[in-house]
Amino acid sequence: MPEIPNVDNRPIYDPAANRAFGNSKLNKDDFLNLLVTQLRYQNPLEPLQDSDFVAQLAQFSSLEQLENINTSVGYSSELDYILSQTIANTMATTIIGKEVVAEGDTIYHAYDTSDHVHFSLASEAKSVEIQIVSENGSVVRTLTGEDLEAGLNSLTWDGKDDAGTKVPGGEYTFTVTAKDSAGNDVAVETRVVGVIDSVRYENGQGYLMIGNQKISMSDIIQINLAGSSGDSSDDGGEDDGNA
Repeated sequence: MPEIPNVDNRPIYDPAANRAFGNSKLNKDDFLNLLVTQLRYQNPLEPLQDSDFVAQLAQFSSLEQLENINTSVGYSSELDYILSQTIANTMATTIIGKEVVAEGDTIYHAYDTSDHVHFSLASEAKSVEIQIVSENGSVVRTLTGEDLEAGLNSLTWDGKDDAGTKVPGGEYTFTVTAKDSAGNDVAVETRVVGVIDSVRYENGQGYLMIGNQKISMSDIIQINLAGSSGDSSDDGGEDDGNA
């Protein structure tokens, strides 16, 4: 079929040219332009049938409704996010002075001090091993405990490495492994426990602070009165590594 000339020199919509400018998806305006262009340059001997025209109009209507729904859902989601952030930030200030148990594996160690390393056991453990790791990834200390009950526990780290030397202050992480009396693995999760002394806001989000340690509201598992976490400490079973 020969190409139909553009007798009135009006611009013809070209989807390929549109994609050349980085737009690979047709929106409702593109769809309408295509429909009008099709009507304008249709073959007079084979005009568009009524049924075809109605079908294309229905497609255009559906596309417009989907775009409107997408815009509305996006706006609603943004409002929900702002509302939830506002509620969380307001609640954060009410937790100051209370003790929290949160997910986490970080210790903010101050030089020449001791730290409690917390973890939660799924069941009783015959032996527990904690490895404390420096920021450069080196294991600086290994702690061990024995005969610990299920639930929240802690071992005390005196701030020294395995050679008995005091380590610098800074951020450390820790891992915990546990075995039962038969030598099978016991499920264990690392925890951060402490009294919230302030709230810090960054980019509109509130974080709870335990000293220099920042805790997100979403990481909190439990909120207690100060000092009432009920963790089981077994410092007597610790391998302190002193020379």
